Amino acid sequence: MTRSAPEWFKLNEEATSQIMRRIADAVSANEMTLQVKSAPMLAHWFILDTLLLANQANRDGMHANALALTRQCVEAIGVVELGVCGHPDAEATLLKWEADELTAGKLRAWLQAHVWPGYGSGLWNEPWFTFMREFAGAVQPYAHYGRGLAQWQFRLHRFQDADEPNADSHAIIEMRPRAYDAQKATRITLFHALLSYVLGRIWQAANPADAEFTALMARLGLALGKSRYLDGHQTDWSRQFWAMVWERGGGTILE
Repeated sequence: MTRSAPEWFKLNEEATSQIMRRIADAVSANEMTLQVKSAPMLAHWFILDTLLLANQANRDGMHANALALTRQCVEAIGVVELGVCGHPDAEATLLKWEADELTAGKLRAWLQAHVWPGYGSGLWNEPWFTFMREFAGAVQPYAHYGRGLAQWQFRLHRFQDADEPNADSHAIIEMRPRAYDAQKATRITLFHALLSYVLGRIWQAANPADAEFTALMARLGLALGKSRYLDGHQTDWSRQFWAMVWERGGGTILE
């Protein structure tokens, strides 16, 4: 039986081009000094190119490579945000970043203190800084090649719980180059949709009068929040981006 695409996937297909076009216009039109004027634009180009490469790797079964690439987009978002948010101190903050005086963590701390309070809530009515902490934490373990990232190179066919207490569970795992795993591919695509959603919310916060776009972001956020790969109001969903995820009884494909 053919599975229909989840609602978040269909809405993301509609929203991404609108989001990226708005971000591109905003970062190109900023009026910062020449020293940093191009930095948000370059960061946006970096995100677009990285997602292009990650999508190709994901489709070809190179899920670990796709995830490692995707992780690089998270820190670039902060630089884009400085070019879009319109805060009077954004330029001075970007100058510190350009001079290597501001780490990615300190940049997020500045945004949390000065910009994020105006963004409202995340996917489940949690504060935006909580959502961003979980969003960044979901792929932070994949900054380096380790055991966790290596597991994204496996294809998990099935996991079977033990039939009796104290008995062993077992899994059927395929290991070969480019072992395409539909669940892993879907989850990486979900994270890419979250990246687009974050960029959309950044633009929306700086341009609240665009009611039609605000409504689109609300629909996309609602659909993303209903994905079974995220754990809803608990906002502790980094665990859902572990390499191996399954349901009781062995099912691996959720939505």
